[in-house]
Amino acid sequence: MNIHAVGIAALLSVSLSAAPQAQNASLLQKARQAYMVAQSLEAGLNEKPQAERTRADYLKVISAYERVYLITPHTGYADNSLITMARLYEETKADADAIKTLKFLIREYPASPFKDAAEKDVARLSGIKLQRTVAVDNVRYWEGQNSVRIIVDVGGEIRFNQGDAKNPDRVFVDISPAKLNSILLGKQWPVKSSLLQQIRVGQYDNSTVRVVLDAGNIGRVSSFTLRDPDRLVIDVFGKEAPPQLASVSAGSAASVPIAMALPPSSASPSATTPKKPADIDVKTITAAKATNSGTRSLVRSLGLKLSRVVIDAGHGGHDTGTVGHAGYTEKELVLDVAQRLKELIETELGAEVVMTRSDDSFVPLETRTAIANEEQADLFISIHANSSPVGSVRGVETYFLNFTSSREALETASRENAASERSIHELQDLVKKIMLRDKVDESRELAQHIERSLAARKGSGIDRGVKQAPFVVLIGANMPSVLAEICFISNPQDEKLVKTPQSRQAIAESLYEGVRSYAVSLSGTKTAKTQEKSQE
Repeated sequence: MNIHAVGIAALLSVSLSAAPQAQNASLLQKARQAYMVAQSLEAGLNEKPQAERTRADYLKVISAYERVYLITPHTGYADNSLITMARLYEETKADADAIKTLKFLIREYPASPFKDAAEKDVARLSGIKLQRTVAVDNVRYWEGQNSVRIIVDVGGEIRFNQGDAKNPDRVFVDISPAKLNSILLGKQWPVKSSLLQQIRVGQYDNSTVRVVLDAGNIGRVSSFTLRDPDRLVIDVFGKEAPPQLASVSAGSAASVPIAMALPPSSASPSATTPKKPADIDVKTITAAKATNSGTRSLVRSLGLKLSRVVIDAGHGGHDTGTVGHAGYTEKELVLDVAQRLKELIETELGAEVVMTRSDDSFVPLETRTAIANEEQADLFISIHANSSPVGSVRGVETYFLNFTSSREALETASRENAASERSIHELQDLVKKIMLRDKVDESRELAQHIERSLAARKGSGIDRGVKQAPFVVLIGANMPSVLAEICFISNPQDEKLVKTPQSRQAIAESLYEGVRSYAVSLSGTKTAKTQEKSQE
């Protein structure tokens, strides 16, 4: 892709003379207005499906952010605009333009909070592999009902490779480039679990530390890295129980019409339709709708339903999150909204709700998804309040995590399976990969429902759209997962508004409406509110 006509060259030509002591109020106001326009255009771009976004669409948004900088480089909006431009260039595969923009940001804004991220992005986009050896400092683990989570604390960014070996059965994870802390030499951790016998760690070669899991009755093992602080997470899961063919998501089999519960041959036209007892609520069964992008995931094809939701109130305890200008903390705001949302989902949808925290306690990020996995939740919703160094920024946005295998690889695997005699185990692995892809599709769908509802709330500010980003709290969750930014608590107007119970209730109701509309789009019994509307 050629550099945009105005492009980064125009930025490089702008004089960066020292900022005057007194900021030009007119220029500041113009930059603020231009930044809000650019954010609005970006939100519109994010509403489009990825496949429908054109190069011209991206260049229009990039030009809007470029205008912010060109008005004056001496505001807090400038580096925000530059880092966003670099990301947009990268999304259009214009890596050269992204690198130029990032290098410009690093050189001209050495005090920017985006400097470290920009340096790492330049190295990544340039194909530079950072080989600094890091220390493996500690190994921790805890057990769930049918899982074990292992945390390996490391001193920086690492690569890892997972494998298995036989005689005896064991799983290993190689970490590199890494050196084992001397206090861990020869260490072993016996595990009182049917899944694992013990955990071992050692220096495999000069640059590789190997973690070995002596296996018991393991179903599968999943590994991933997290940042701030750096650590490797290894999840060990037991073998799944066989599915219950006659299970019903809400209530007992009595809530399904008897004719539907019988095999087709038993429900003959001449059969007498049994009378419905007065105390049995026969609910209407509806087919799942296609997603907003027009696809029908495996979740919808199999008629899966919503029965349990895990709500995660962000931060807590010593982790206050963002603190507003008047002292209102993110942790207390989101806990209150989460509790209100819990009550709405339980009373209105009849679904079970599990909270990752119900009071002002600190819960590690990796524990939050572990709770959702252990509870076998259908949805995971993390609630946060946004922050910006620019106090005037307002609005709502909803994120989902996208870390699926490539569609190309999955399609290739499907063709190979159709033409060869693969084992059942290999086919099960393929299905798991497809479900991982579908989890992301459903996460995107859930995010769209929630964002639409949040943005419709009076006083919500700009609809900043649905976005995808590597939020730590979403990594590792086995179910559709989203992170909702319900407001900007760094905005004095928003902070004052959300301190009122009425506003927090309105936010909870908009979150609930997003969950409800998503649930209705799935196959399942209609909610009470839907039935009332259909009878009017």
